Amino acid sequence: MNTIATAARQYATRPADERYPTVQAMIDAALYDKDHSAERTYNAKDLRVVPAGTSLALASPKGQAEFTHWSFGQLARTLGAPASYLRELPPVLAAECMNHGLQSSPVGTSLNLLARANGGTPTIRACTSDTYGRVWDAPLYSAIQNQILSDGQWSTPPTWTGEPAGAYRGDRDSFLIVVNGGSIVSDPSARNSRMMGGDSGGPSDGSTMFRGLMIRNSEVGAASVSIERILFRYICGNHMLWGAVMDRQFRRRHIGSHVLRDVMREIATTAFDWTHASTQRDDAIIKALIEHEIASTKEAVVDELRKCGATKDQAESAYARCEQSESASPRSFWGLAQGMTRLSQETTYQDARYDLDKIAAQILAKGTRQYARV
Repeated sequence: MNTIATAARQYATRPADERYPTVQAMIDAALYDKDHSAERTYNAKDLRVVPAGTSLALASPKGQAEFTHWSFGQLARTLGAPASYLRELPPVLAAECMNHGLQSSPVGTSLNLLARANGGTPTIRACTSDTYGRVWDAPLYSAIQNQILSDGQWSTPPTWTGEPAGAYRGDRDSFLIVVNGGSIVSDPSARNSRMMGGDSGGPSDGSTMFRGLMIRNSEVGAASVSIERILFRYICGNHMLWGAVMDRQFRRRHIGSHVLRDVMREIATTAFDWTHASTQRDDAIIKALIEHEIASTKEAVVDELRKCGATKDQAESAYARCEQSESASPRSFWGLAQGMTRLSQETTYQDARYDLDKIAAQILAKGTRQYARV
């Protein structure tokens, strides 16, 4: 089965203070931050970096604010200076270097500052160009909740131990995964594993496709806003998606004044599509990937895999894994992706597994583009 590990990585790496028990709890936290933040755009020559004890602060016509690690790095990149080097300098010397950069910046350079009140000295959360189009987390996830989650069919997926997971938000970015079924309690590749999430609420035989939605955003310029629609057969307690294929992917950089409008339009499209889509459409996507071949001979299949980034040995091994363990043809998009994923599961090193999974995803995406337009 092809796996998508995006949500699993979030589950594994987010600290406790970035995990939320519900989508509403994450929205409430985001709304609090929004209400206590303000944006200001300044000419670069109106700004000044000043020593503040053992660190640095940013002075503007409105007052003085502390940097976060992230916002300091953003300003340093804007000035063309390595942040790691500046952090090693004495504060007075580092401030002089950065002020020289601010005063010698190109004519008309403007910087957008996002500051958050902390009851004392404000904190600069982000320092971006004046073309940055901010998408606040609160309206983004409120739209997801109101347009997609309101019917009660969707939820963040449960975990093996039952603790809340799936909604994450930190000072740099946020991430949410919601599904409409398909949860399991053990690895579906293992024999006799108990798979949950069938239409009747009992064990699933893997024939049902479920829908998943993954959303990521950054209010401070750390990531593009993205919405990924996925079809999958099972989801593990660690949020690994199995038997998965990308249904639709939306990605928008935070540039320009229409970012929020474009994102809200995509959410509305997703809500409409998934309200009116039938399971026959989902099944047709998988059927097309099973029925169509990426190439007609083993040699040509290996060549196609190498074009995607696999080595010759990896390509031949993936072909063999599919022949040994899958009912789909090793020349089909679906069968070949499953063979590549099985090879990934046998690989010890995480970065190598990620590279193999990425190739499997490329194969499915290519097949979907060519043959699964249903």
